[in-house]
Amino acid sequence: MPSVSVIITTYQRASLVTQAIKSVLAQSYKDYEIIVVNDGSTDNTAEVLNKFQDKIKIIHQNNKGLSFARNIAIQNSQGQYIAFLDDDDVWLPTKLEKQIALLEANNKIGLIYSDMSYFDEKEIFPETTAKKRPLPLARISWMLFPYPNLTPRPSSVVVRRETLDEIGLFDESLTACEDYDLWLRISEKWLVYYLDEPLTMYRLSDTNMSKNKERVLINSLQVQEKAIERHPDYRRLPVNLLERGYYKFYLDLARLYLNRSEGDKARQVIRRYRQARHLFSVQ
Repeated sequence: MPSVSVIITTYQRASLVTQAIKSVLAQSYKDYEIIVVNDGSTDNTAEVLNKFQDKIKIIHQNNKGLSFARNIAIQNSQGQYIAFLDDDDVWLPTKLEKQIALLEANNKIGLIYSDMSYFDEKEIFPETTAKKRPLPLARISWMLFPYPNLTPRPSSVVVRRETLDEIGLFDESLTACEDYDLWLRISEKWLVYYLDEPLTMYRLSDTNMSKNKERVLINSLQVQEKAIERHPDYRRLPVNLLERGYYKFYLDLARLYLNRSEGDKARQVIRRYRQARHLFSVQ
């Protein structure tokens, strides 16, 4: 039984997924399995994956979205640890070796993630995530709610299977921010550890899912509203922290609708915002 299950989900990226798979095969840590979910691609992804069929487990399915695809892969995996790699990103060779060593040294760590470098088709950029936004060196429990910008990129993350058995998998009702939701749920009960070294390379492109601002804002609010239902104490955080994320998401979404002349939607969001801030009595 492999120690690590590497989960790659892919859709319409036959030209890129090969690089992701090869970066796993180049790892210094060798006790892993690779599970690739082809989420209904209509390009030549199936043909490309078949070239690796002796090295990876392939799951083909109709297009059902990222959360469903990741969950299917996890359910078909065997590893003690689950590592995620987006189909357009790549790992540096010592990524698994260094993260697994820390997980094995401390069984209280439920999730570990690392710094990331950025690249595109032309160059590797000098800035890393840590240089762009300073990150805590160890525990971030109870920080992901007021600081959603600390959300680790999936390609940098390794999660303990025991943690997922306790917390659950990705919320398949979310079409964005499903990773934020799961990491937040994990951080409420487990130690989350940041490894201050760029071990993953994140590809910058116009097709990154985060480009859909409306979907991201709606799902961010859903994640945070669910978090408050689980832990009402989040509302007791200092107002200046709530205004960084929770309250700001409402206002940004309302502003987006106003800019699109969708007044009814903007009013609905503002009403939810006022309720969240208790600016009037909620019946």
